[in-house]
Amino acid sequence: MKLTDTKYMIICGLLLSMCISSYARIINVSGRVVDKYDGEPLIGVSVCIPSADRTDSIVAVSDTNGLFSVSLPENQLLSFRYVGYDDAFAIAKSNMFIEMEDGGTWKNPLWIVDSKIADVDYPGIWYQSPFGNVSLESLVCDAIPILREPDIDSVELTDTTLCVNNILFNGLCCISTKPTTIQIIVDGENQGVIKEHPGRFAGKNGAINYASNTLQIDSVIDAVALDREKTFPTSCGKAEKMLIVTTDRHYPSVSKAGYKPYKYDNGDDYVSDGRYRIVDSEGKIGYATQYNVVIIPPRFAFGFPFKDGRAKVTDSGHLEEVEGSDGEYHYWVSDNWYWIDKMGNRLEIYNEVDR
Repeated sequence: MKLTDTKYMIICGLLLSMCISSYARIINVSGRVVDKYDGEPLIGVSVCIPSADRTDSIVAVSDTNGLFSVSLPENQLLSFRYVGYDDAFAIAKSNMFIEMEDGGTWKNPLWIVDSKIADVDYPGIWYQSPFGNVSLESLVCDAIPILREPDIDSVELTDTTLCVNNILFNGLCCISTKPTTIQIIVDGENQGVIKEHPGRFAGKNGAINYASNTLQIDSVIDAVALDREKTFPTSCGKAEKMLIVTTDRHYPSVSKAGYKPYKYDNGDDYVSDGRYRIVDSEGKIGYATQYNVVIIPPRFAFGFPFKDGRAKVTDSGHLEEVEGSDGEYHYWVSDNWYWIDKMGNRLEIYNEVDR
């Protein structure tokens, strides 16, 4: 055989190898798409093959259980698109479990509550009509559980872009509240009643800062401000609100209590809204603070991460395997879900709405 013939054969062999390697076998791709926060199935999620020109090809749509199935080349890149959620991307395989996060479709303003900037992350107060007008949807929201409509003295909403500390805010929301009576509870003990503007407890750290700086309570690890009528409708007492303060003297650390972090995504559970999940030896779920202090001892069969001051939990139920996952992915099924606040109290108002 001539040298040139040998080279020709080698080149042909390489080209054939490249063609074979570029051919991906067709597999049955199936999985389940859920909300990352509460584990609820997402219905109508578009499963797409992404394209450079953004004209993605929809190859499947999730059903009422969040399930989808389609035949595709193995290792095909897929995108998952759903209105109001951030796009998710994953490589196609025989079983998939996709968690999608709320993309925050509403604009979030800068909150000025009782003349102070409050770190309120609740864009849902904005409502935009089909004509482009922006108005206030509601201030009685999960972000400020201490407020009710009668507590609000005035609201001024400005639809404009502001830059504060190099952060852009799509609007300004100025709120004034009326003073009311607030019962102070520290480590489970009643410390009396004060009169204060409930707006001073607004935001993720508003109640903690008030307890530490204004009331000068030592070693505060958490504080939750709640409306008494909204959260505890049967409670006695004359105060309209409650400020529940927790210090590091009252609750044990995770390690001393013998609990362990709940395992999630092949690692310890992440901190969400100041809490992460813990488990006991029987697998019961509880919650601890970012400083590893046990606030809610394990007692739930299952619980989702906290968000906006509340978490979805259940006392009973069972795990079910994601269809086609070969036992790799599961989700929790229960007929007895309910909501709790960050101290473990059952939030009846939210549970009534969910029914």
